[in-house]
Amino acid sequence: KRMALASVPGRGTVALAAGAGLAVGLAAGAALVRLLWRTDRALPLARSARRVGGICRLRPEMKDQYTQLHDHTWDEVMERMYRSNMRNFVVYLHPDTNLMFSHWEYVGRDDQFEADMAAIAADPVVRRWWSYCEPCQNPFNWEGPPPSQGGDGGPGGNWWDPLVCLNSCGAWPVTYAAQWPDPGFTPQNPRGVLSSKDNPPPVHNRPAGY
Repeated sequence: KRMALASVPGRGTVALAAGAGLAVGLAAGAALVRLLWRTDRALPLARSARRVGGICRLRPEMKDQYTQLHDHTWDEVMERMYRSNMRNFVVYLHPDTNLMFSHWEYVGRDDQFEADMAAIAADPVVRRWWSYCEPCQNPFNWEGPPPSQGGDGGPGGNWWDPLVCLNSCGAWPVTYAAQWPDPGFTPQNPRGVLSSKDNPPPVHNRPAGY
């Protein structure tokens, strides 16, 4: 049988070439696996975002307006937040207690944080947006005028009381989408109603002429 195989013209050459091709393919595959392994191990070395969590209460009679505002947050508000390095802002509601939990991530430098937050607070469209959100919310620790009217809540005041992060399991995001709204979000307004700067909901707390 060995003689028969050797007597076929080109048969050995083909076999050798096939073996060589297989070896090259295996080597390339192993190199790719090593590269992906090193890349995957390198990702945790990237800087993580600064996480911010808060808690507030929803006024149950204002849930319709609140979901109307948030099923599509005004584009001007989202643009300002994005320019101020805020990413992945989400709000969760616990229906039985009307507690709301917010979470977002800050991707700017630490020395930019205060300036970025000040830019958001000074934006006139953001303030107008807040004036429609504030009647829906019942903060735990606030005195005086609301944020849309320049209030600071008094000593220790926070419209959204800060939460303490007790755990982060790792594998954090290192890139973010540059678009909104999130196509995977399920709208929550029962009537399917949205709002915009030019078509806001009815209830606000803006002073006359504001």
